[in-house]
Amino acid sequence: MKSKPFFTIVIPTYNRASFIKRTIQSVLDQSFQDFEIIVVDDGSTDNTEELVNSIKSDKVTYYKKANEERAIARNTGAQLSKGEYVNFFDSDDLLYPNHLEEANNVIQKYKFPEFLHLGYEIKDTEGNVITNINSLSGDINQKLIFGNFLGCNGVFLRRDIALKHPFNGDRDLSASEDYELWLRLAARYPIRYSNIVTSTLINHDSRSVLITNKDKLIKRKNSFVKYLWEDEAVREKYSNYKDLVLANSYTYIALHLALTKKHRISTLLYLFKSIKARPATLGTRRFWATLKNLIKLDY
Repeated sequence: MKSKPFFTIVIPTYNRASFIKRTIQSVLDQSFQDFEIIVVDDGSTDNTEELVNSIKSDKVTYYKKANEERAIARNTGAQLSKGEYVNFFDSDDLLYPNHLEEANNVIQKYKFPEFLHLGYEIKDTEGNVITNINSLSGDINQKLIFGNFLGCNGVFLRRDIALKHPFNGDRDLSASEDYELWLRLAARYPIRYSNIVTSTLINHDSRSVLITNKDKLIKRKNSFVKYLWEDEAVREKYSNYKDLVLANSYTYIALHLALTKKHRISTLLYLFKSIKARPATLGTRRFWATLKNLIKLDY
Protein backbone atom coordinates (compact mmCIF):
# COMPACT_ATOMS: atom_id res chain seq x y z
CA MET A 1 0.00 0.00 0.00
CA LYS A 2 1.33 3.42 -0.87
CA SER A 3 1.94 5.93 1.91
CA LYS A 4 -0.98 8.18 0.99
CA PRO A 5 -4.10 6.22 0.08
CA PHE A 6 -7.06 7.93 -1.53
CA PHE A 7 -9.55 6.95 1.20
CA THR A 8 -9.30 6.52 4.94
CA ILE A 9 -12.08 4.49 6.56
CA VAL A 10 -12.25 5.43 10.24
CA ILE A 11 -14.01 2.78 12.33
CA PRO A 12 -14.68 3.91 15.92
CA THR A 13 -15.58 1.00 18.15
CA TYR A 14 -16.48 0.20 21.73
CA ASN A 15 -17.15 -3.38 22.85
CA ARG A 16 -18.27 -4.57 19.43
CA ALA A 17 -16.16 -7.73 19.29
CA SER A 18 -19.13 -9.69 17.97
CA PHE A 19 -19.38 -7.41 14.91
CA ILE A 20 -15.97 -5.90 14.23
CA LYS A 21 -14.31 -8.62 12.11
CA ARG A 22 -17.24 -8.86 9.72
CA THR A 23 -17.35 -5.07 9.42
CA ILE A 24 -13.63 -4.81 8.64
CA GLN A 25 -13.85 -7.63 6.12
CA SER A 26 -16.64 -5.78 4.30
CA VAL A 27 -14.22 -2.86 3.89
CA LEU A 28 -11.38 -5.07 2.74
CA ASP A 29 -13.65 -6.56 0.05
CA GLN A 30 -13.99 -3.25 -1.82
CA SER A 31 -13.70 -3.19 -5.61
CA PHE A 32 -11.74 0.09 -5.26
CA GLN A 33 -8.64 -0.86 -3.28
CA ASP A 34 -6.84 2.44 -2.69
CA PHE A 35 -7.65 2.86 1.00
CA GLU A 36 -6.55 2.42 4.58
CA ILE A 37 -8.61 1.39 7.61
CA ILE A 38 -8.05 3.00 11.01
CA VAL A 39 -9.86 1.24 13.86
CA VAL A 40 -10.10 3.57 16.85
CA ASP A 41 -10.91 1.49 19.92
CA ASP A 42 -12.59 3.82 22.41
CA GLY A 43 -11.57 1.89 25.52
CA SER A 44 -13.18 -1.50 24.83
CA THR A 45 -13.13 -4.03 27.67
CA ASP A 46 -13.91 -7.06 25.49
CA ASN A 47 -11.54 -8.85 23.07
CA THR A 48 -11.82 -6.28 20.28
CA GLU A 49 -8.06 -5.72 20.22
CA GLU A 50 -7.32 -9.42 19.81
CA LEU A 51 -9.81 -9.79 16.98
CA VAL A 52 -8.65 -6.74 15.05
CA ASN A 53 -4.99 -7.71 15.38
CA SER A 54 -5.80 -11.19 14.06
CA ILE A 55 -6.68 -9.65 10.68
CA LYS A 56 -3.67 -9.99 8.44
CA SER A 57 -3.79 -6.90 6.24
CA ASP A 58 -1.40 -3.98 5.95
CA LYS A 59 -4.43 -1.81 5.24
CA VAL A 60 -5.61 -2.09 8.87
CA THR A 61 -4.23 0.07 11.70
CA TYR A 62 -5.47 -0.44 15.25
CA TYR A 63 -5.35 2.42 17.76
CA LYS A 64 -6.61 2.11 21.33
CA LYS A 65 -7.43 5.06 23.56
CA ALA A 66 -9.32 5.89 26.74
CA ASN A 67 -13.10 6.02 26.45
CA GLU A 68 -14.30 9.48 25.41
CA GLU A 69 -17.30 8.59 23.20
CA ARG A 70 -17.52 8.20 19.43
CA ALA A 71 -17.13 11.88 18.46
CA ILE A 72 -13.61 12.03 19.89
CA ALA A 73 -12.86 8.58 18.46
CA ARG A 74 -13.85 9.77 14.99
CA ASN A 75 -11.82 12.95 15.36
CA THR A 76 -8.82 10.88 16.47
CA GLY A 77 -9.18 8.73 13.36
CA ALA A 78 -9.32 11.80 11.14
CA GLN A 79 -6.15 13.15 12.74
CA LEU A 80 -4.38 9.83 12.11
CA SER A 81 -5.66 9.55 8.54
CA LYS A 82 -3.51 9.80 5.42
CA GLY A 83 -6.26 9.62 2.80
CA GLU A 84 -7.57 12.49 0.72
CA TYR A 85 -11.10 11.61 1.86
CA VAL A 86 -12.31 10.33 5.22
CA ASN A 87 -15.32 8.05 5.70
CA PHE A 88 -16.56 7.39 9.24
CA PHE A 89 -17.94 3.86 9.42
CA ASP A 90 -19.70 2.30 12.41
CA SER A 91 -18.22 -0.93 13.70
CA ASP A 92 -21.49 -2.90 13.63
CA ASP A 93 -22.50 -2.16 10.02
CA LEU A 94 -21.48 -3.47 6.60
CA LEU A 95 -20.15 -2.01 3.37
CA TYR A 96 -21.04 -3.37 -0.03
CA PRO A 97 -18.15 -3.86 -2.50
CA ASN A 98 -19.15 -0.78 -4.52
CA HIS A 99 -18.88 1.70 -1.63
CA LEU A 100 -15.50 3.28 -2.39
CA GLU A 101 -15.87 2.91 -6.14
CA GLU A 102 -19.11 4.89 -6.10
CA ALA A 103 -17.60 7.50 -3.77
CA ASN A 104 -14.72 7.92 -6.21
CA ASN A 105 -17.22 8.34 -9.07
CA VAL A 106 -18.95 11.18 -7.21
CA ILE A 107 -15.64 12.79 -6.26
CA GLN A 108 -14.44 12.80 -9.86
CA LYS A 109 -17.81 14.01 -11.17
CA TYR A 110 -17.91 17.00 -8.82
CA LYS A 111 -14.15 17.68 -8.92
CA PHE A 112 -13.18 16.87 -5.35
CA PRO A 113 -16.09 18.27 -3.32
CA GLU A 114 -15.85 18.99 0.40
CA PHE A 115 -18.82 16.83 1.43
CA LEU A 116 -20.62 13.93 -0.23
CA HIS A 117 -23.11 11.22 0.67
CA LEU A 118 -24.01 7.82 -0.75
CA GLY A 119 -27.25 5.85 -0.53
CA TYR A 120 -27.68 3.25 2.20
CA GLU A 121 -30.23 0.85 3.61
CA ILE A 122 -31.27 -0.25 7.08
CA LYS A 123 -31.70 -3.95 7.82
CA ASP A 124 -32.83 -5.95 10.83
CA THR A 125 -30.65 -8.70 12.28
CA GLU A 126 -32.33 -11.26 10.01
CA GLY A 127 -31.18 -9.37 6.92
CA ASN A 128 -34.58 -7.95 6.02
CA VAL A 129 -34.55 -4.43 4.58
CA ILE A 130 -36.45 -2.01 6.82
CA THR A 131 -35.90 1.08 4.71
CA ASN A 132 -33.80 2.46 1.85
CA ILE A 133 -32.31 5.95 1.74
CA ASN A 134 -31.86 6.11 -2.01
CA SER A 135 -34.23 8.76 -3.33
CA LEU A 136 -32.65 12.08 -2.38
CA SER A 137 -33.32 14.92 -4.80
CA GLY A 138 -32.86 18.64 -5.23
CA ASP A 139 -31.14 20.86 -2.68
CA ILE A 140 -30.60 18.50 0.22
CA ASN A 141 -28.66 21.17 2.12
CA GLN A 142 -31.96 22.96 2.65
CA LYS A 143 -33.94 19.80 3.35
CA LEU A 144 -31.50 18.61 6.02
CA ILE A 145 -32.82 21.09 8.57
CA PHE A 146 -36.12 19.15 8.61
CA GLY A 147 -34.44 15.98 9.90
CA ASN A 148 -31.33 13.87 9.61
CA PHE A 149 -31.52 11.52 6.63
CA LEU A 150 -27.75 11.28 6.17
CA GLY A 151 -26.18 8.05 7.38
CA CYS A 152 -22.73 8.47 8.90
CA ASN A 153 -21.58 5.45 6.90
CA GLY A 154 -22.51 7.21 3.67
CA VAL A 155 -20.74 10.49 4.44
CA PHE A 156 -17.31 11.28 2.98
CA LEU A 157 -15.42 14.42 3.93
CA ARG A 158 -12.36 15.77 2.25
CA ARG A 159 -9.60 15.39 4.83
CA ASP A 160 -8.97 19.13 5.18
CA ILE A 161 -12.67 19.65 5.89
CA ALA A 162 -12.78 16.82 8.45
CA LEU A 163 -9.86 18.39 10.31
CA LYS A 164 -11.22 21.93 10.08
CA HIS A 165 -14.71 20.93 11.24
CA PRO A 166 -14.43 18.09 13.79
CA PHE A 167 -17.28 16.40 15.60
CA ASN A 168 -18.36 18.12 18.82
CA GLY A 169 -16.86 16.03 21.63
CA ASP A 170 -19.33 17.01 24.37
CA ARG A 171 -20.57 13.70 25.84
CA ASP A 172 -23.99 15.24 26.45
CA LEU A 173 -24.39 15.53 22.67
CA SER A 174 -23.47 11.90 21.98
CA ALA A 175 -25.80 10.24 19.42
CA SER A 176 -26.67 13.65 17.93
CA GLU A 177 -23.09 14.73 17.22
CA ASP A 178 -23.32 13.54 13.62
CA TYR A 179 -26.45 15.57 12.76
CA GLU A 180 -25.01 18.64 14.47
CA LEU A 181 -21.88 18.37 12.32
CA TRP A 182 -23.81 17.70 9.09
CA LEU A 183 -25.78 20.91 9.60
CA ARG A 184 -22.64 22.92 10.33
CA LEU A 185 -21.14 21.58 7.12
CA ALA A 186 -24.36 22.01 5.12
CA ALA A 187 -24.40 25.67 6.11
CA ARG A 188 -21.00 26.05 4.42
CA TYR A 189 -20.62 23.54 1.58
CA PRO A 190 -22.91 21.92 -0.99
CA ILE A 191 -23.66 18.26 -0.31
CA ARG A 192 -22.95 16.18 -3.40
CA TYR A 193 -24.69 12.83 -3.41
CA SER A 194 -25.47 9.57 -5.14
CA ASN A 195 -28.56 7.45 -4.47
CA ILE A 196 -26.73 4.23 -5.25
CA VAL A 197 -26.88 2.06 -2.11
CA THR A 198 -23.39 1.12 -0.92
CA SER A 199 -23.80 0.15 2.74
CA THR A 200 -26.22 -1.22 5.30
CA LEU A 201 -26.94 -0.18 8.86
CA ILE A 202 -27.81 -3.14 11.09
CA ASN A 203 -30.66 -2.29 13.44
CA HIS A 204 -29.82 -4.56 16.40
CA ASP A 205 -31.11 -4.25 19.98
CA SER A 206 -27.77 -3.25 21.50
CA ARG A 207 -27.31 -0.30 19.14
CA SER A 208 -26.43 2.61 21.42
CA VAL A 209 -28.75 5.16 19.80
CA LEU A 210 -31.72 2.86 20.50
CA ILE A 211 -31.11 2.74 24.26
CA THR A 212 -33.12 5.52 25.92
CA ASN A 213 -32.29 7.11 29.25
CA LYS A 214 -34.72 9.95 29.96
CA ASP A 215 -32.29 12.46 31.46
CA LYS A 216 -29.56 11.76 28.90
CA LEU A 217 -32.04 12.04 26.03
CA ILE A 218 -33.35 15.42 27.19
CA LYS A 219 -29.83 16.71 27.83
CA ARG A 220 -28.71 15.48 24.40
CA LYS A 221 -31.45 17.25 22.47
CA ASN A 222 -31.07 20.44 24.51
CA SER A 223 -27.32 20.37 23.79
CA PHE A 224 -28.03 19.84 20.10
CA VAL A 225 -30.20 22.95 19.91
CA LYS A 226 -27.72 24.98 21.96
CA TYR A 227 -24.66 24.09 19.90
CA LEU A 228 -26.47 24.40 16.59
CA TRP A 229 -27.48 28.01 17.11
CA GLU A 230 -24.08 28.97 18.47
CA ASP A 231 -22.68 28.44 14.97
CA GLU A 232 -22.73 31.65 12.93
CA ALA A 233 -23.03 29.95 9.53
CA VAL A 234 -25.95 27.83 10.76
CA ARG A 235 -27.73 30.88 12.13
CA GLU A 236 -27.33 32.66 8.81
CA LYS A 237 -28.48 29.79 6.59
CA TYR A 238 -31.26 28.38 8.74
CA SER A 239 -32.45 31.47 10.61
CA ASN A 240 -36.08 30.91 9.56
CA TYR A 241 -36.17 27.40 11.04
CA LYS A 242 -35.44 27.89 14.74
CA ASP A 243 -39.01 27.02 15.72
CA LEU A 244 -38.91 23.91 13.51
CA VAL A 245 -35.66 22.66 15.07
CA LEU A 246 -36.98 23.24 18.58
CA ALA A 247 -40.31 21.54 17.86
CA ASN A 248 -38.60 18.59 16.20
CA SER A 249 -36.33 18.18 19.21
CA TYR A 250 -39.34 18.14 21.53
CA THR A 251 -41.25 15.59 19.45
CA TYR A 252 -38.12 13.45 19.20
CA ILE A 253 -37.91 13.41 23.01
CA ALA A 254 -41.63 12.73 23.33
CA LEU A 255 -41.64 9.80 20.90
CA HIS A 256 -38.63 8.09 22.45
CA LEU A 257 -40.06 8.54 25.95
CA ALA A 258 -43.37 7.09 24.77
CA LEU A 259 -41.58 4.08 23.32
CA THR A 260 -40.10 3.29 26.75
CA LYS A 261 -43.68 3.01 28.09
CA LYS A 262 -42.55 4.62 31.36
CA HIS A 263 -42.85 8.40 31.10
CA ARG A 264 -46.42 9.36 30.24
CA ILE A 265 -46.43 12.78 31.93
CA SER A 266 -43.06 13.78 30.50
CA THR A 267 -44.16 12.60 27.06
CA LEU A 268 -47.26 14.81 27.21
CA LEU A 269 -45.17 17.73 28.47
CA TYR A 270 -42.83 17.56 25.47
CA LEU A 271 -45.72 17.17 23.06
CA PHE A 272 -47.23 20.38 24.43
CA LYS A 273 -43.86 22.09 24.21
CA SER A 274 -43.59 21.07 20.56
CA ILE A 275 -47.00 22.57 19.76
CA LYS A 276 -46.10 25.78 21.56
CA ALA A 277 -42.83 26.05 19.64
CA ARG A 278 -44.50 25.33 16.30
CA PRO A 279 -48.28 24.78 16.03
CA ALA A 280 -47.84 23.01 12.67
CA THR A 281 -46.31 20.14 14.65
CA LEU A 282 -49.87 18.90 15.08
CA GLY A 283 -49.79 17.77 11.47
CA THR A 284 -46.58 15.77 11.66
CA ARG A 285 -46.26 12.00 11.52
CA ARG A 286 -44.01 11.92 14.58
CA PHE A 287 -46.56 13.79 16.70
CA TRP A 288 -49.28 11.27 15.89
CA ALA A 289 -46.93 8.32 16.27
CA THR A 290 -46.19 9.55 19.78
CA LEU A 291 -49.89 9.82 20.60
CA LYS A 292 -50.45 6.32 19.26
CA ASN A 293 -47.79 4.97 21.59
CA LEU A 294 -49.24 6.94 24.49
CA ILE A 295 -52.66 5.37 23.91
CA LYS A 296 -51.05 1.93 24.07
CA LEU A 297 -49.89 2.73 27.60
CA ASP A 298 -53.54 2.69 28.74
CA TYR A 299 -53.92 -1.01 27.96
